[in-house]
Amino acid sequence: MKTTGRFRKLRLPLLDDFTPQRGDVQRLTEFERGRVVELREGGFSFRDVAERLGRNVSTVHDCWQKYSREGTASRIPVSGRPRGTTEREDRRVRRMAVAHRAASAAEIRAAVGTTVTQRIVTNRLLQRQLRARRPVACIPLTPNHCRLRCERCQARAHWRTDPEFKGGVFQQDNARPHTAVVTQHALPSVDMLSWPARSPDLSPIEHVWDNIGQLQRYPQPALIVLVLTDQVKQAWNSIPQTDIRHLHDTMHARLHACIQNSGGYTGY
Repeated sequence: MKTTGRFRKLRLPLLDDFTPQRGDVQRLTEFERGRVVELREGGFSFRDVAERLGRNVSTVHDCWQKYSREGTASRIPVSGRPRGTTEREDRRVRRMAVAHRAASAAEIRAAVGTTVTQRIVTNRLLQRQLRARRPVACIPLTPNHCRLRCERCQARAHWRTDPEFKGGVFQQDNARPHTAVVTQHALPSVDMLSWPARSPDLSPIEHVWDNIGQLQRYPQPALIVLVLTDQVKQAWNSIPQTDIRHLHDTMHARLHACIQNSGGYTGY
């Protein structure tokens, strides 16, 4: 910023200021370099080649220029620390990230079985314009969410938990599959209770689903529904009944914690 008399000249950021620098992010593999040469010799434009490989046009152009000058598209070996992963490991990381969109870098690293650090796995994903997911600690709540949660808990703070489970109700939490048209048509005569949005902490069953997910982490995901069904059943049957009873007994504490926090987070 420069001052001239009574006026100030402001330097506005140019488009180049936001352009990522070339580097490891756009480094082509040996296979991709060969594909660039093959497609270019086949008459494809730089843009067509870039779209096929999922790379920038400038990266493809630089690779072709190198081949035109030196007769080879291979990178010249340079001094320095070698890469921590092989191209095969890089492909496995990418496949895992694409197949499991919600997986974190630590989960991808464990599933792939590589010995590199979690940071390297994150870097490999960024090189492919992918990102690992970081689990959300808490679902965001607006003041309206808190009000509805608090009102619901106040109305049901004296639910009974006697052994016979008298007065028990079946619950659906307004998830999208539950509010689908086909579901609504199947429940025309059922008395439905209201359920506040963004309130998994008020439902003990969410912990059961989490336990099943933890127990179901197989090295390879199930490819057919029958196998997945068997895996879920095995995980369900392996949960001790004492754990289910403990979650059931926390219902009153969840309601009172929500009321005490004015509809905010309960800690469950």
